[in-house]
Amino acid sequence: MSKESSETIAGKCEICKINGAKFVCMRCNRKVCSSCYFNILGLCKKCVARDVVEKWKGERKDWEKVLGVEWID
Repeated sequence: MSKESSETIAGKCEICKINGAKFVCMRCNRKVCSSCYFNILGLCKKCVARDVVEKWKGERKDWEKVLGVEWID
């Protein structure tokens, strides 16, 4: 589920408790902020393997290069 769903997402992130929630994790249904959510996976950082979280934390990936795809708008 993402912020485009019919469910209203409000309040603080259920993980960091600091930022406003904008997404809902597809696995656990936590309402989370963009810092605690992996948009490309649709999962919060609690539902992604710890080694993946550590590897990706703070990075801005160039997904076109990583995945070998060209994004179409």
